[in-house]
Amino acid sequence: MQARIAFTVLCAVLAGCAQQPQNAQEFRQAVPGAFMGKVQTFEAKRPLAAVAKTFQARAPECLNVSVRTVSQSSTSYQNILTVYKATVVNNPQKAELHLQRDFKSGVLVPGKVPPGGLYYVVADATPIDKSRTRIDIYGPSVGTDTLVRAINGWATGENLGCPDMTKS
Repeated sequence: MQARIAFTVLCAVLAGCAQQPQNAQEFRQAVPGAFMGKVQTFEAKRPLAAVAKTFQARAPECLNVSVRTVSQSSTSYQNILTVYKATVVNNPQKAELHLQRDFKSGVLVPGKVPPGGLYYVVADATPIDKSRTRIDIYGPSVGTDTLVRAINGWATGENLGCPDMTKS
């Protein structure tokens, strides 16, 4: 929960300094230099076509969800509805998984929000050779551990389960 709040604050701070990324490419360019931004890279011992097929099957099923978070203390109350939207783009040279999140209530996001919501995580899969694929995951350094583990599991074929999006 604290990671979610930290990331929400991060989004607001970044929006105050610059325009929100309006597409996946702008997001990729912004993450490496952003406060609390992180690029994680690993290798999957599977061909790109297999990774792409798994992304295509698992991302919409697992990531197109709505999550309501309610928290209360003696001085505050939050009721946040977040709608996640996964998009997978495949071609023979690359597979991309884009995850956006749209705060439907409880969060004010300054600046222009792209259609589908703010970009939250972008994962790119590119071939190393016929049997290995490189995965680059762009996103915040805090609060995405379960999501990154799921993407890693899908890419490697070792775990095809869905992440608990209430922890993202």
